[in-house]
Amino acid sequence: MIDTRSSRCDAGIVVYHPDPGILTALVQQISPETGFIWLFQNAPIDEALKSDLREASTVGVEFLNDGTNFGLGVAYNAIAAAARDAGSDMLMLFDQDTSPVRGTISRLKHGYAELLCRGESPALIGPLPVSADKQHLKPPRQFSNRSAPSGGTLWPTEFAISSGSLISLPVFEKIGAFREDFFIDAIDIEWCFRAWNRGFSCWIDSTTIMPHRLGQGTIRVPILGMLLARQPPARFYTYVRNQIAMVRECSVPRYWRLRIIPYLLLQGVVYWIASGGQRHRVLRALCWGLVDGLTLRLGPGRRNQV
Repeated sequence: MIDTRSSRCDAGIVVYHPDPGILTALVQQISPETGFIWLFQNAPIDEALKSDLREASTVGVEFLNDGTNFGLGVAYNAIAAAARDAGSDMLMLFDQDTSPVRGTISRLKHGYAELLCRGESPALIGPLPVSADKQHLKPPRQFSNRSAPSGGTLWPTEFAISSGSLISLPVFEKIGAFREDFFIDAIDIEWCFRAWNRGFSCWIDSTTIMPHRLGQGTIRVPILGMLLARQPPARFYTYVRNQIAMVRECSVPRYWRLRIIPYLLLQGVVYWIASGGQRHRVLRALCWGLVDGLTLRLGPGRRNQV
């Protein structure tokens, strides 16, 4: 069992053409609470920015990869391996454009310790994501599971977004690595479903909020009460593809399998209406995503062709 009060927690950030100011501010903000910071380069970072990031950190920064875009799964797994080999017990993942509030890591470590004291087997705990204007995004679904009762400020959740997730590295070894063939999108969802299936649990600390930038903004569907992330067609393609590929996995809940195809088709209609001059690309992304998901044509796929 991890003693979170004395355990080392490293931080990992995947970078892809980042905003220098936001990334530097993130490194500066999390440094007081981390053992070390690992940055995986899915695109090259110039030396001037590397120098600024090193100066912003009080704990040290290590740059992984040469700038080749291997996707999020490879990046997360490489960061986890580096942190584990360096002696860390826990890992906090961040998107490059995340702006966590001060004390986020400490509060999540406290929440993780509380769950252990309650006899739970947490794989991860994450903050409650909110939009930049502090209004709640679509709240995470509380997962109905008799071994993980709801109540209080810690919510069992079907999945938590990767950015802001505090992960136990020993538990990570038992659950297994993130899906590298997914490349991007739904990687966190699949891993959390696998965690639940293997006897672990995923949690949200509802008192710890984290501003989260959602795609290129949001699309509201008033009649249906839906709030969708506005994503470029290439991201919609991988999202559809990976969700369809997940349907084959035994760890995915039955209710998710039953609703995902109608939900994806509804999303496709909304994106098609909202995309204006890119409607042909949205339709192509939806069709190719469905086909490639069913045939398990994964990896980078046809992202550059959408």
